[in-house]
Amino acid sequence: MLTSNHLFDLIIIGCGAAGIGAALQLQKYRSTTRFIILEARNRVGGRAFTDTQTFGAKAPVDLGARWLHHYHPDNPFYTYYFPSDKDRIDNDTYDRLKTSTFDVDGTPIPLDSIDTADGFFKQYCTIIENYPSNKEDVSIFDVIRDEYAKIESEKIRRLVGMCFASIEDHEGANLTEISTKSYGIGEGNIDAPILLISDGLGSFIKQIVDQNNLPIEFNTVVTQIEISNELNGLVHISTSNGGHYACKYVLVTIPLGCLKTHSVAFMPPIPDWKQTAIDKMGFGLLNKVFLQFSSIFWDENLQNIDVITNHYYQFYVCVPEACILVLYIAASHARELEQHSDQEIVKTLVTSLRRIYPLMTDPIKWLVTRWMCDSYSCGSYSYFAVGTDLETVKDLARESHHGRVHWAGEHTNYSGSIGYVDSAFESGRREATHILEKLEQS
Repeated sequence: MLTSNHLFDLIIIGCGAAGIGAALQLQKYRSTTRFIILEARNRVGGRAFTDTQTFGAKAPVDLGARWLHHYHPDNPFYTYYFPSDKDRIDNDTYDRLKTSTFDVDGTPIPLDSIDTADGFFKQYCTIIENYPSNKEDVSIFDVIRDEYAKIESEKIRRLVGMCFASIEDHEGANLTEISTKSYGIGEGNIDAPILLISDGLGSFIKQIVDQNNLPIEFNTVVTQIEISNELNGLVHISTSNGGHYACKYVLVTIPLGCLKTHSVAFMPPIPDWKQTAIDKMGFGLLNKVFLQFSSIFWDENLQNIDVITNHYYQFYVCVPEACILVLYIAASHARELEQHSDQEIVKTLVTSLRRIYPLMTDPIKWLVTRWMCDSYSCGSYSYFAVGTDLETVKDLARESHHGRVHWAGEHTNYSGSIGYVDSAFESGRREATHILEKLEQS
């Protein structure tokens, strides 16, 4: 057990993408830096984790992040990736021509109806994009509500609703929660393809860690961070298993959801300006339900199956090589899902799918994610809630406690995108660079 007698230059809280990015930056530019990563879980990667147990090593599934977004030479992961014929690069995660859409009763929705709905959707997106900057921020729902209600066809209206549900999936939040004025800036003005790694994004992240021999203590839950008020004072860190650590600087990379639940106590407390940013910034939820069957019953060329139900929209990703359908479900519907048992969830989905495929068999295996109930994530990723903007993100990123406490994570990446794995990695490298500058001057 390490004690406060061991003095580190830096302690990194969390071994997700942000913590890993910071650690690699330290190793690269100042190998003599005394640092350690304290990780609450028994693994690396945080919300990027590939499960190779449930469906077997030949059918890896990403429980959290699945795609490596913004794949281009400036992506911080670019140099770590070695191309494989098994991997796939796409310009979008959604291909309409490889998607089948069905109504609640199982009947197919014709493409001309989808085209009509898409036309309305694009009109409403233009309204959102042109929302006056001098007006008070409101939710996306508030902006499009009146126009949406004018659609005469009930079927087209539901199809337009499905288009907007894809935004809710992307943000992990309801339209009533998402900022209109800040919508889109979380993409960081980056126009680049996405990379699907066949072995899993989580496995890719783990491989980077394994190859670089990072100093990590697993199963170490930080409960308190105490910062001395003295000018050159130390930071003392306590853990749930009785551990005590001392360092010159601490880098906090835990998810925004955990910060919202005050999972770590700070002494002195987090400054009001930062706590306000933590409270205001949105933290979304996206869950997945993996259903594996003995054989495929859908068109093997399909990438997606969309179902319009009376309660919510079902978006399935098809993985025919493993006979798996993956349901993506977000926001309030995802929170509601976590209140039900796996058996109840699977029964509901099978009933819905059987209206489309009456001869389908029951699934042989399944897996349900519950990121909100996960005490080390408390959700999935950040989004711009009503009333937040880049200044909110900058406050989340700004160092505190006389410069002793630094902050990283996808929710702090003000100079790029937010909400992505590469966002977190970038933020970790950013803060490591700032801390290295301080160490060089001391």
